[in-house]
Amino acid sequence: MKQYSVVEDFDEFAGIAFPRRKTLVKILETVFSKTGVPFVFIIDEWDCIFRERKDDFDSQKIYLDFLRNLLKDKSYVALAYMTGILPIKKYGKHSAINMFTEISMTNAGDYAEFTGFTEKEVEALCQRYHMSFDETKRWYDGYNLRGISIYNPRSVVMSMTFKNFSNYWTSTETYEALKIYIQSEDMRETINKLISGEEIAIDTTTFSNDMVTFHSRDDVLTLLVHLGYLTYNFDTKKVSIPNYEITEQFVSTVRIMG
Repeated sequence: MKQYSVVEDFDEFAGIAFPRRKTLVKILETVFSKTGVPFVFIIDEWDCIFRERKDDFDSQKIYLDFLRNLLKDKSYVALAYMTGILPIKKYGKHSAINMFTEISMTNAGDYAEFTGFTEKEVEALCQRYHMSFDETKRWYDGYNLRGISIYNPRSVVMSMTFKNFSNYWTSTETYEALKIYIQSEDMRETINKLISGEEIAIDTTTFSNDMVTFHSRDDVLTLLVHLGYLTYNFDTKKVSIPNYEITEQFVSTVRIMG
């Protein structure tokens, strides 16, 4: 199979003389200098390498350096939009690409209402599909983003579609993910407190924005916030389990682990 290179997308610019060494950055700079039209970059699941290759630090660094060289301080960039679960990876106290405005589960800012279904939207869906709003709230509400109550959109859609309140997280994947992070006695004690309804204060600033670098309990809890297993109250700086659906996942995981 012939390998495809993204630089082939620029073959249509027949009237532009590209440099002999066709790197992506050089081609983008050349096209912009000739046309005056900047580019929009959209990168979905930008953090895939940090989730799929958790321990491949060399590849992760190469990837971050690539993004920095491609996007940072480049005149040909009109807009760069990246989506993912994890915030931008940090090197020590600094970020390799610090020019982005980050919207995250720990600080969604003015974008909070767009991270899931709002209560008003869920009320309308319950009326349309003749489902109990109170039960929908008990099962899928609880994500507190700067004071706005956000519902898990996938679970709400599934419950409306199948006319049934249930746990729509993939149980096997959830167990495998959770057990990695709650194996220690300290973490299991913390999770039991959360299951009982307690809120726990944490410091999210030490989190390294990957899935393997944990220096404290707070780093693990911050990751669980980004993965959707906990909700973070920006005002009180505390985490809690958002709803019954997630409580079930924690309870079953703790029970299986004994």
